Amino acid sequence: MSVDATRPWPKLSPVQRFGPLLAVVVLVVGAGTVATVKGRSADSRPGASTSGGTTPGGKDGVEGDHYEDASQLAPLYSEAKEAGTLDDADWGDRCDPDTGRIMLPSVYAPPCVPKWGGSKPWTDRSGKVHADNGGATAPGVTSDEIVVAYYVPGPADLLTTAEALGIYDSADMRIKATQELIDLAQANYETYGRKVVVKPYRASGDGVNSAQARADARKVAEDMHAFASIGGPTQAIAYQDELARRGVLCVGCGAAAPDRTYQENAPYTWGIFATPNQIVQGVLDFGVKNLMGKPARFAGDPAVRAEKRVTGIVHYEQDPPLYGDLTAKLTARYKKLGAESKVTISYLLDQATLPRQAQGIVSRLKQAKITSVVFIGDPLMLIQLTAAATKQNYFPEWQITGTVLTDATATGRLMDQKQWVHAFGASALAARSTPELGEAWRLYKWFYGKDPAARKSLPVLQPPVQLLFNGIHLAGPDLNAQTFAGGMFRYPKSGGGPTTPQISYGHGLFDTTDYVGVDDITLVWWDGELEGPDEQGTEGKGMWRYVERGKRMLLGEAREVSDDALFVDSPDSPGILKEIPASDRTKDYPPPKGAPAAGN
Repeated sequence: MSVDATRPWPKLSPVQRFGPLLAVVVLVVGAGTVATVKGRSADSRPGASTSGGTTPGGKDGVEGDHYEDASQLAPLYSEAKEAGTLDDADWGDRCDPDTGRIMLPSVYAPPCVPKWGGSKPWTDRSGKVHADNGGATAPGVTSDEIVVAYYVPGPADLLTTAEALGIYDSADMRIKATQELIDLAQANYETYGRKVVVKPYRASGDGVNSAQARADARKVAEDMHAFASIGGPTQAIAYQDELARRGVLCVGCGAAAPDRTYQENAPYTWGIFATPNQIVQGVLDFGVKNLMGKPARFAGDPAVRAEKRVTGIVHYEQDPPLYGDLTAKLTARYKKLGAESKVTISYLLDQATLPRQAQGIVSRLKQAKITSVVFIGDPLMLIQLTAAATKQNYFPEWQITGTVLTDATATGRLMDQKQWVHAFGASALAARSTPELGEAWRLYKWFYGKDPAARKSLPVLQPPVQLLFNGIHLAGPDLNAQTFAGGMFRYPKSGGGPTTPQISYGHGLFDTTDYVGVDDITLVWWDGELEGPDEQGTEGKGMWRYVERGKRMLLGEAREVSDDALFVDSPDSPGILKEIPASDRTKDYPPPKGAPAAGN
């Protein structure tokens, strides 16, 4: 029932027509949006299990929502404070005793761990003293270095096309910015005597071909001897599959992969955004609680605004079907609650047939007298659907679920505006502020004392680097995929404000172990008259407005929101937040010694 971004995106022709859409897609695929799920007949990755989500090996395994041998992980300041053992460790001069987190001006700053090489012996959670860091504890790890590949897409990849259009920073600029973000993290996080060395890998694949993606992954693992890869092909999920088989982490490679990909590749694949499974269940829970049984008051056709909502679902599917189990599970779940769609229609992401598919889908929706269309798919089909609806004089409510950046302003401007002024729904993105107020920009300027050069791509580059260093920081000196996972599962829930989505891992919000970050959503509606910048800074008309100034709700805990909060021009529904909300602010720490901005 959810979008499956694991199907290859079509080649865009002419490219310029979809330039604005590419600018939006880049925001998510820059971290490695995936395509084409391929099953494995045999799993040969180190410590692999055929059960999915669990690596065997007794105390050395990751299972469920915990790391089984947490004793060898780094102790946390909060644990020592509770146990009354703070004086047993040297916490360094960059630990804030008020928060128990490092002095990084970010709500996502990790908890303090004892300083490696400090004035007191370093002991793990069991009390065992570690005189050295263990040297080569994993592929790509030595006593001095942690080798990380930075994936640079090949010339035929979608991101390279975006770069050529000038809507994404050049590869050289992205490589430099990634190195700068690595240096920033290295100066603030604990890496236990090791330096993270980033090596650009210029891919040969087109971002779609599975065989090319696997060949690139083999080179990253065998030739570069990497511990992890930051990013991967725009579409080919085979890259992260192959890395997992070879015991190499892929960070920010599966932004739209289904949950089963993370379970099968555990603990090697880590994502930034919620999986389609998580998004769909959370959004439908919200819809059942707030929309079902009420009049379709936001429909474009005045004749149906007093009618009770009749829901139709349009969702992406693969050929052969990939989401049958999820569809059946969710259908049964919501049927028990008395919430059942009158029609459920799937489509295939085939650019050549999208217009014809859209015409047929709209005809079925109109014939079934659907008042409210719930869309779970990609922007390309949504563009076609809204155009077809206008041609057929059909004006329903459009309810988005925030999949594949259908909740981005640049995307919304590409829709038929006669339809889109009746659009609302859920967004997993942070409420927008000016670029200078964004987390990545603020951290960069705090550390370097200047604005970033890679302004277009910095918001995409920073979260995977942050995720990587959180895992290294919390793992302790014995770094490997299992201790990395153990550290991530002990990372406390962080964020949850309008501009800082809640991030957690493995904490039991969902039915399966969570290997991705964002846990919550906010409610949005489309204002076709509001003028302002889109995500790339392009001024224009039409923007998403954020209900209750972007107040968020957990995907598993839908709350009631009044219909009166939608489609009302109010300061409580801004299109851009002019300042960072108090809930999302941190202390104004000085940068560490040695930072370019230190002392300024």
